[in-house]
Amino acid sequence: MSAVIAAGTAAVVTIGSTVGSMVSGAFGAQTQGEAEEQKRLAKEVQQEKLGLLGEQKGLALGAAESQFMGGQRDVTMGTQTGMRGIQEFGATAASKSGLATSGTIEQKVKTQTGDLMAKYKSDMTKLFETRDLSRTQADLSYRKGEMSAEDAYQNTLTDIESQPTGILE
Repeated sequence: MSAVIAAGTAAVVTIGSTVGSMVSGAFGAQTQGEAEEQKRLAKEVQQEKLGLLGEQKGLALGAAESQFMGGQRDVTMGTQTGMRGIQEFGATAASKSGLATSGTIEQKVKTQTGDLMAKYKSDMTKLFETRDLSRTQADLSYRKGEMSAEDAYQNTLTDIESQPTGILE
């Protein structure tokens, strides 16, 4: 008789623990608290992804600015060197001709200076365009990653919300 009572008690305990497990999230069900915790964690993952994307964008923008500044320095130094060369040409040509001013020499210096300044303007325009393109690419990359992180977050929320909560669902 005690074996039957023990078996009956074991059966009740087993059924009770099964129902309790179902209510507390076993067999694919989850509690509302577990679902909220999963949502909170999904939001943290999304925020971490956005933080990393922000860092990548910052690095890309810093690299673009650094390249721009280096290019600007190189173009400026090249232009200054070119101007010195033009001035030396003018001074040398004037001393060889024996004339303080010569229309031909002045015209040649003016033409060379104009060509040099046009090259300076062209090179600087290219630098600005390259920097702006790099900035745009960094922005687009961030936005693409941001959209991807948002999609992943929304998909995770959908997965969490599609799981039954409690025994009645």
